[in-house]
Amino acid sequence: MNLDYISSIYTNYRAVRDSIKVTRRSISNEISWLHNRTVFEDLQVSEMGHLADSANKELSDLIVLALFAGFERQLRDEILNKSSKLQEVVPAALGERLDMLAKKEIERWRTDEIIDLFDFAVDGNIRGRMKQILEYRNWIAHGKNPDKLPSAKTTEPKTTYDTIVDFITQIKDFNKN
Repeated sequence: MNLDYISSIYTNYRAVRDSIKVTRRSISNEISWLHNRTVFEDLQVSEMGHLADSANKELSDLIVLALFAGFERQLRDEILNKSSKLQEVVPAALGERLDMLAKKEIERWRTDEIIDLFDFAVDGNIRGRMKQILEYRNWIAHGKNPDKLPSAKTTEPKTTYDTIVDFITQIKDFNKN
């Protein structure tokens, strides 16, 4: 599994987050000309601060969603890469059909069950954190229903990124042995 795509999401998040910090400084220091031709242009200073805070929170949630989606794609692709071994099953016709079924149905597999497929290589605490992040990601993706809050009330992008890195690293380390 490859961390390049997930790392690029996290790096881009940090750049945008830092841009919001710079914007907050321009608001605090009342450098109003910097706000020309932006959503801040006609707002009062207090409104600008609230908007920057809101944007930062929304950015964090969307990055958790993006990071987890990239991770989930990596897991499914890893399994699909291994499913070609099913073609070696005898009789060959059965092996081909098993491989086709795996490729066709993998998108329907439950992500928490896919996470648990790796229990032979990944520590239970990390798998548990991944499931909490999954629950949070689902909450974001389905409109942040206030009546169905996730068990983890908030999940930060850095925590999500670090947990994904830990998960993938443990799989890589296991494969080296």
